[in-house]
Amino acid sequence: MLNHDVMALFAARYGMAVAPALSAAGLSRRSRQRLVDAGVLEVLYERVVHITSTPITLEGRCAALCLAYPRGFVTGPTAGRLMGLRRMPAGPVHFAVPHGSHIGPHAGVILRQTTSIPPEHVASRKGGIRIASPARLAFDLGQDLSPVDHRSVVEQMIQQQRTSWRALANVGKQLCHPARPGSLRFIDLLQSQLPGGAAESHPEVVVAEGLRQRGVPIELQVGRLDLPNGQVIRFDLAVPERRWAVEIDVHPSHTRPMGISNDKRRDRWCHRIDWQVERVTKVDLLDVEGLCDELAELFETRCHVLDSRG
Repeated sequence: MLNHDVMALFAARYGMAVAPALSAAGLSRRSRQRLVDAGVLEVLYERVVHITSTPITLEGRCAALCLAYPRGFVTGPTAGRLMGLRRMPAGPVHFAVPHGSHIGPHAGVILRQTTSIPPEHVASRKGGIRIASPARLAFDLGQDLSPVDHRSVVEQMIQQQRTSWRALANVGKQLCHPARPGSLRFIDLLQSQLPGGAAESHPEVVVAEGLRQRGVPIELQVGRLDLPNGQVIRFDLAVPERRWAVEIDVHPSHTRPMGISNDKRRDRWCHRIDWQVERVTKVDLLDVEGLCDELAELFETRCHVLDSRG
């Protein structure tokens, strides 16, 4: 009964298939029922059939929902996990459906109703999974994450060139409404865009936020700076007009002898052109508030020194 075409259907959808497609592949309704009774198949989400020899993964659950409800799409932290984004909490599958849909409830699924699903807000992935586009996901995550985590994730998507501030602004124009969850946070994000490039890591966002709260006009991913030795560098965080920078050394390479030596050599070349560089380690990040207080004080001292030179 499980011929090549039937098995190909299951293989293409993480072990999931819909009944009409199985019938077209040669597996009749009676045969399906016999396989369900034998425990070879099981029925999920009304018309979706799962072959039990295939473990149900996150991708499989998302594929099953998309097969059952083709007008819906995966969003929220679930979509973030599928995209490999940082700061994504684990939990139920977040699935958006058109407003007024009468489906579920389903165990392990959070249904999110929406009145706006433009075609450009949804992308297709392997296995028939429909997922929020990066810009739409940035908006939807506004109701799921803290302000700092939300900014960190958006910075990550911009740094990876998955979206842009312009695309985010367009989504904001389409979706932001006082009654729509996450709208105010999304507007705050767009209006408080940090100068410079996109942050490469979550600690960069955290430290940048802390410094700006303390009045330091910090910029992200500042470059480019030509050193006297011919090397071209950029800083994680900096205030260019004060030639003051902060490097976030969380990558393991910074703790190895060669990495430490390279960092110190680079700092010495920076000193030759009057740039002051402060380095932050993983240990420093255990107390972010104290770290930002210290960095803000160092910046203030730097300003006093420069101003005293006239």
